[in-house]
Amino acid sequence: MQAITALEFKQISKLLNEQCGIHLQDDQDYLVQTRLGDFVESLGLNSFSQLVARLQVEPEKLLPAVINLMTTNETLWFRDQSCWNALEKAILPELFKKVECGEEVKVWIAGCSTGQEAYSLALLIDELCQAQKKTEWVRHFSIQAMDISETALQTARLASYNTFEINRGLSLTRRTHYFEQRANNHWVLRPNIRLRVHFDTINLTRDFSHLGQFDLILCRNVTIYFTPQVRSKILSTMVSMLTPEGSLLLGATESLWHQRNDFRAIEFEGCIYVKAVCI
Repeated sequence: MQAITALEFKQISKLLNEQCGIHLQDDQDYLVQTRLGDFVESLGLNSFSQLVARLQVEPEKLLPAVINLMTTNETLWFRDQSCWNALEKAILPELFKKVECGEEVKVWIAGCSTGQEAYSLALLIDELCQAQKKTEWVRHFSIQAMDISETALQTARLASYNTFEINRGLSLTRRTHYFEQRANNHWVLRPNIRLRVHFDTINLTRDFSHLGQFDLILCRNVTIYFTPQVRSKILSTMVSMLTPEGSLLLGATESLWHQRNDFRAIEFEGCIYVKAVCI
């Protein structure tokens, strides 16, 4: 197949930016070549120009596959220990106080990929409830996890991971306690944890404020793929969706995009997260 041309790269970059907010740098034509090359050939096409033409005719059929291939979907269990330390010692204890008062807690994982982050949170909540001998508290946590890639979501819903995936950040103790090993060398999360997380598709470049208010939002290592303008709009909307004193966790490499008077930055043992100001 022919190598991607400058014009083809420009066309595909524009399409990705318009449809899902993915922003490619001018020197990232190799990403399109390597990630979409096999897909183009599988369609019986000879060039990326032909792919662009097909996308214009059959966007609903082909665009989801293109987006999935161009989305990194890089994830692992309990990624970035400082984040999980803050959740365990600072954020979740506050949410447990709400549960103790009879309130429900709503959590949103934005950009959940294949599910490891959402399930890591469900595991941690379960462990903390067991430690406090309040196992019934887990029923008061609602966890919604969303991603733009339907392929990634299919894996997340199955909660079945191979040996390589299961060993990336998951301790032997947790694997033994929460997973069942199947004959095909896959590890499947037990239903009591798997069914606590609900997965759905989302495009963060579209309006998502209708999802409502959340006590905790995790949007980690997601907005780094967007332009500064799109990133600012997404995070501003997320801040507006926090309940009073709700928390927003970003990735370790994501900085607070600008200063506002409706949130404050909290530093806890190396983890910085956003907390809504209670007015």
